Amino acid sequence: MPSFSVSCCTPMISFLFTLLFLLQRGAAGPQAVITGQLQAPDGSPATAVSVSAIVAPAANVRPEEGIQYYEAAPPVSTAFSDAQGHYRLGNLPPGRYYLVAGAQGQGTFYPGTPDRDRATIVTVAANSTTTLDFKLAIALGGKVSGRITPPPAAGEQEVAVLSGVKLENILETPIHQDGTFEFGHLPKGTYLLNVGPTPPGLGAIAFDVGEQDVTSLRFVRPPTHTVSGRIVTEQGPLPWTFLAFTTTQSYVSAPINPDGTFSVKLHAATHHAEFGGMPVGYSIASVRVGSKDVTNGLVVDGSDVSGVVITVAAPKRLPRVRGRIADAHGAAKVRMTGPIIGALEAPLQSDGSFEFAAVTPGSYTLTVPGAADVAPINVVVTDSDVEINPRAR
Repeated sequence: MPSFSVSCCTPMISFLFTLLFLLQRGAAGPQAVITGQLQAPDGSPATAVSVSAIVAPAANVRPEEGIQYYEAAPPVSTAFSDAQGHYRLGNLPPGRYYLVAGAQGQGTFYPGTPDRDRATIVTVAANSTTTLDFKLAIALGGKVSGRITPPPAAGEQEVAVLSGVKLENILETPIHQDGTFEFGHLPKGTYLLNVGPTPPGLGAIAFDVGEQDVTSLRFVRPPTHTVSGRIVTEQGPLPWTFLAFTTTQSYVSAPINPDGTFSVKLHAATHHAEFGGMPVGYSIASVRVGSKDVTNGLVVDGSDVSGVVITVAAPKRLPRVRGRIADAHGAAKVRMTGPIIGALEAPLQSDGSFEFAAVTPGSYTLTVPGAADVAPINVVVTDSDVEINPRAR
C-alpha cells in the first residue's frame, strides 16, 4: 500500500510543539506500534482506508480553543487497512496521539467519533504494541486512484495532491515509478487533484466521489521544449529576481544563473515572462528572440527556442559608489555584497582608488579580497553618490 501524508500550515505554538516532538523523535530509542481492526459503520471490515497517528497536544492545551493554541500536525505514521480491515502503525516515538481513520475534516477519531474534541488520546510507551479496534462514524465513498503518463523520470519524486471543500488539510500520496497513485477510500464530495511539483502545462482535475470507486483519473504530461536565453539591464547590475513564464493555466519558474542566463522546459503555448521580487523602479522593458519582439507573448511550438533576450528597465539614474583604499597591499579588486544584488566587483587602481559606476540602492558589505588588513565596512546606498574610504585595521 502507498504511504500517505497530510500537509498543513501551523501557527507558532503548534510549530514549536511539533519541532520539540521531531527533536525527540530524532533521538535514538525504542519505538512503539499501534495495530488493530477498522470496521465500516455496518460492522464489516473497512478496507483501503488510511489510518493515521497524529501528535496530540499537551494536557493543558484544548484544540477547541482554536488554531492560536493548537492545529493538527502532519501524521507521524499512516497505513491503509487491508482486506480484513487490519492496520499497523509502526515506528512511533513514545508519546500522546490522536488516531484518525480517513481524511481530517471527514474522518473518524478513536474510539469512534467524528469530533476530535471527543476523541480519546492514546498514550504509547517505548517497546510497546497497542491494539485498538474502532468503527467508522462517517461512511466513506469509493476508492480514488489514477495514473500519470509518462511516469516520473528515474530518481524523480512526485506526489498526487488532493484538496476538497470538506477536508481540513491537503492530502498527498506518492506517485510510483509506473505512474500510478492511490488515496484509498475518501469521503463523498468534490475534489481537486494536482501533481507536485507541477509539470509544465499540466492542469488540475476536478472530480466527485460517490459510492463507486474513482479509477479513471488520468494525467497526460505535455511534451516540453527547452527555452534558453539571458537577462540584461539597460544600466547597472541585475538585482536578485525570480523569473517565471506564465500562461492562463500554468506557472513555470526559470532559475537564473549568476551570469544572467537561464534555461527552462516549457510546453507548447504562448508564454509571458514575469519577474518577481524586483526592487522599485525595475521592470521588463522587452523580450526578444533575435529581431522579433515577443514581449506580449513568447510562442513555444514544436521545437526548442534559444537566444531569448529579456531586457530589464532600470531607474534613470543609479548612484555611484567610489573611494580609495589605503594599504591594500597589492589587492586587485573591491567587492560589494548584499541581499539585493548579490556581488559586485570593481578593479582596484594602482593609487588605491575604485569606483562602482551604478549601484542599486540598498545595504551592502564592502570587502577587499586578498587584503586581510582592510576590515569589512557596511555601506548604505540611497539615491545619492557614496564616497567611502575604508582603512586598515
